[in-house]
Amino acid sequence: MSEQNTFFSKRIQEIHAKPNGELTHSSNSIFPLKMSDNLYKLHPFFESLEYEFRNGIGIQSSLAFPCVQLEMNGKEAICDITIKMERGFLAVLLFDYSKHYEHLHEAAQEKKSSMLSEQEHELRLKHLEEKKAYLGFMRARLDNSLIVEMEEMVHKIQLLKKTDLTPEQRELFDDVEKTIGSFHLRAIQIREELNFDFDS
Repeated sequence: MSEQNTFFSKRIQEIHAKPNGELTHSSNSIFPLKMSDNLYKLHPFFESLEYEFRNGIGIQSSLAFPCVQLEMNGKEAICDITIKMERGFLAVLLFDYSKHYEHLHEAAQEKKSSMLSEQEHELRLKHLEEKKAYLGFMRARLDNSLIVEMEEMVHKIQLLKKTDLTPEQRELFDDVEKTIGSFHLRAIQIREELNFDFDS
């Protein structure tokens, strides 16, 4: 039983202070405080409540503040804080839950990291599907029927060139044949470049 009392006594600190902040008692089990210290100057958390405490505003029973990170006189701790207005003084109880809150923080970070990894995976899959859809669209535009039609056009031009043509007509057909032939080769190259599997 004494060991249990020692365990809790090291993690609970009781502080008494006058409404003006002057300390009258401190168990110093968490933070080393001096009677010359002023409660409102110990940490911005207490300073933010100075007006209410000095004037007794909003402290009919007690106030509870969970998970407050404190640093006082060179010591840091994450505490739950309970403050109660007694007759003529403030009773402040600090409960040191640093290890508990650090564990929760680590668990939250792990959960956040896991969620981010899952979102990244989903985005990768979505991006992959969009790529596949785009390639499917491009392949459809460069299907075999289009390439065959271009080959037939080249063949017909070659037949026309064997007929009686003026030099100007022959030159014009040569240019058309070269252009269509270039389009035909480029279409085949693009189709081959698009013909790969993302999943491989």
